[in-house]
Amino acid sequence: MAQTPVLNTARLTLRPFRLGDASRFVTLAGNLAVARMTSDIPHPLHIWQCRRWLRQARGEVRFAIEHESELIGGVGYFCQRTRVGELGFWLGQDYWGQGLATEASRAVVIYAFTAGNLEALTSANFIDNTASAGILGKLGFTANGRMRTHSIARGEDVDCTTWRLEREAARILYGLPVPADAAAGGWTKLLARISGR
Repeated sequence: MAQTPVLNTARLTLRPFRLGDASRFVTLAGNLAVARMTSDIPHPLHIWQCRRWLRQARGEVRFAIEHESELIGGVGYFCQRTRVGELGFWLGQDYWGQGLATEASRAVVIYAFTAGNLEALTSANFIDNTASAGILGKLGFTANGRMRTHSIARGEDVDCTTWRLEREAARILYGLPVPADAAAGGWTKLLARISGR
């Protein structure tokens, strides 16, 4: 898999995670208020457990979210063989309610459908996580069902709303290049635009 690039938005820098992020990662993601809204972050979270998130696994595209040169969260997607990715995001509690998760996720959605060449993105939120549901709605995802999934931090299965965004809907919503434009380098120009280059 190609190396994760650096993307810039109006307020944020999205970059690959580094091993030096471990201590800050534990402080932010180890907060029970954050961990309990995810399926795979344990609580308590120990620094040795961070290796899973700091080293990108095969099929994953993960970005550290930086605001004012400080790590504040993470966003990314897991690529399935069917060219459907699963979007996930989290922010440290002090950064909630400022539109930062929406801003970071929007850049990653655009990246996934252009450079990642995905056909669709899916996501899910625990039913008591209305903030994440609001973000997914703002990104153009459509709620399409319910499921139960395990939350490691909660130690139990939790009801979730499932979401999906198709490539064509994203193309219209975000003004993405059509496939012929992408072949001609249109997606490269679009990525340069969202990265501020």
